[in-house]
Amino acid sequence: MNLAALNRLSLKHRLFISILLFVLIPATLVQIHNITRLETMMKDNIAQQNIEQLDSLKNSLESLRLGVLGAMLQLERDPEVVRMLRVPGETDAEERRLFVQNRLLSVKQGLMNAVIPVTITLADQSGHVYVSLEDGAEAIPEAVEMNADGNLRGTDPLFEGTAFKRLLASEEPYFWAIHIPEDRYEHIFPPSELFSLYGKLQTPQGETFGYIRISLDIKSWMNSITGGFLIKQNYYLLDGEGKPILLETDEKEAEHMQTMLPAFKKNPSRYFTDHQDQYMYNGVYMPNMKWYMLNRFPLEALSGNVWSMKRQVIFSFLLTVAVFMLVTYAIVSSILRPLRKLQQKMTQMADQYMHLHLQEHKYKGETRELARSFNQMTDDIRKLIATLRAEERQKEALRFQILMSQMNPHFLLNTLNTLKWNARSQGDKGTFEICQNLGKLLECGLNTEVDLVHLKEEIGLVRSYLYIQSFRYDHTFQSEIEMEEGVDYALIPKLSLQPLVENSLHHGLIHMREGGRISIRVTKDSRKLKVEILDNGQGPEASESLRSAGRRRGIGISNLMERLVLLYKGEASLNLVPVNPGMLAVLEIPLLISSPYDKEGIQDVEYPARGR
Repeated sequence: MNLAALNRLSLKHRLFISILLFVLIPATLVQIHNITRLETMMKDNIAQQNIEQLDSLKNSLESLRLGVLGAMLQLERDPEVVRMLRVPGETDAEERRLFVQNRLLSVKQGLMNAVIPVTITLADQSGHVYVSLEDGAEAIPEAVEMNADGNLRGTDPLFEGTAFKRLLASEEPYFWAIHIPEDRYEHIFPPSELFSLYGKLQTPQGETFGYIRISLDIKSWMNSITGGFLIKQNYYLLDGEGKPILLETDEKEAEHMQTMLPAFKKNPSRYFTDHQDQYMYNGVYMPNMKWYMLNRFPLEALSGNVWSMKRQVIFSFLLTVAVFMLVTYAIVSSILRPLRKLQQKMTQMADQYMHLHLQEHKYKGETRELARSFNQMTDDIRKLIATLRAEERQKEALRFQILMSQMNPHFLLNTLNTLKWNARSQGDKGTFEICQNLGKLLECGLNTEVDLVHLKEEIGLVRSYLYIQSFRYDHTFQSEIEMEEGVDYALIPKLSLQPLVENSLHHGLIHMREGGRISIRVTKDSRKLKVEILDNGQGPEASESLRSAGRRRGIGISNLMERLVLLYKGEASLNLVPVNPGMLAVLEIPLLISSPYDKEGIQDVEYPARGR
C-alpha cells in the first residue's frame, strides 16, 4: 500500500493500521527478540566458557614456549657446556658425552611438567651431536667441517633437515618450526607434527659455538591439557596463513575455519556457528607465535525448544489482533462524528476568509481544544494580514517621499550644467572646471543605490573636491596622492575620503596663507586596505580656538564612523592621530577587490541629468 492509497482511507482504518504497525507488530517483534536474545545469551555464556578454556590453553602454550627459550638460554650460559662445545678436545669423549647428556636430561625434566614427549638435540662446530635420550649422546662418525661461507657440512642426517639448513644459512639467533620427525634423534615421537625450537648457542660477543633443537609433541601436549576439562570439545591449531597444524577434520571444515580467522584476530570474544547451527566455533590469536587456536562446541547441549516458544508468540499475536479489531472500530466510531463536523466548519471558514469562529461549546474533550486552537490561529492570521497591509502602505509612502526628495537635487544639477556651459561659452575656463567638478560630487551624492565604489572613483571625487577648494582658498595649499599598485578597483565606502580631506582643510590649512600640504597614501596587505591622509596644518585644537562663535560643528567624521560600523560590523577603524605639525587620519577597512564590468571612459557631468 502506497502513501496515496493510505491517505484515501478513512480515519478509522488509518488509526487501526497505525496501531497495528506501531503497537501490535512491534510488541510481537519485541517478544520474538527477547526469545532470540535468550538464545543468544545462552550461546554467549557457552562462548565465554570456551574462550576461558582457550585462554588457559594459550597461556599454557606460551609458558611452555618461554620454558623452552629459558632452557636454551640455560645451556647457552652454562660455562661447562660452553667449554665442552667450544673446545671438545680438552675433555675425554666419554666424559664429555656423559656430562652433556646429564645436563640435557636435567633441562628436559624441567620441561616435562605437562607430561609430554620432549627431546633436546645439541651439536657443536666440530660435528659432535648430543641428544637427551637414555642411551646417551652419539657422535658423528665423520667430523663435520666448516665451509667457506661458515656453514656446517657432514654426513649426519641432523644437518640435512630443512629446518637445520635454514638455521645454518640464516642470521637469525633462533626460530620456531612445525615439522614431522626428520632424523634418527626424533624416533621416539609418533608420526605426527612436532613443535621445535631451532637456535644458535652464542657467546656474549656473538660467536656461535653450537646449535640446539628442542622438539615437543604438540598433539600430546594438547591432549594432556584438555583431558582435565569438564566440557569435552575439539581443539585445533592453525598457523598465521590458516594452514592446519593440528586439525583432524575434512578439507571443507578447514576452509570454513579459515574464514573465521580475521574476525578472531580482531575480536576474540566473537563466535561463529555452522550452517545447520549444530556447532559453535571460538578462537584466539597468539601474536607471539602468529598462530590461531580454535575449538568446536556441539550446540546440542542447549536446553529448551526455541522454535516452540516462537510459535506460541505468533499465535498470541494473531489472537490479539482479532480482539483489537473489534474494540478499535467501536472506539473510533465515537471520535469520527465530531471530527467530521469540525471539518465542515473549517471548510466554511476558509471560504469566508477567516471571518467566522467555531462554536467551541459544541465540541468536547480534545476536539474542543482543537476548535479553540483553530480560532486562535485565525485571529493571529487576521492580525498578521492587517500588519502586512499597514507595512506595505508605509513602504509606498516612504518611496513617494524619496522620489519627491530627489526632485530639488536634480533641478540643482541641471542648473549647474547650465552654468557650466554658459561659463565655457564666455571663455571662463576656471568657472567651467569648478562647475564640472562640483557636478561630479553632486552626481555621486544622488546615487543612493550604491554604498561601495571603486577606490579609483573615490580618488577622482577627492581630486574634484581639492580642485574646488584650491580655487576657494586661492591655491594656498598643495596636494599629492600616492597609491600602491593593484588597489584601483578596491571597494571603499562612497564619499568616505572627502570628509577626511575636508577635516584636514578646515581644521589645519585654512588659517595658513601659504605652504599648506595634504598627502594621501593608499597601501594594502593580504586582508586590509589602509588610507593615510596627512596635513601639515595647525591641528584641531588650534582650529577650535579660532572657530567663530555660533558656527556649528561638522558632522562628516561622525557620519563616516557610523557608516563604517554599519558596513563592516567592527572590522573597520578610523583614527585621528595628532602629529607635529598637523594631523594624520588613518582609515583601515577589509580589502575587497572588484573587477570593473564596463569600459573606462570620461563621464560627462550632464550624463545623469540627461537620463531624467
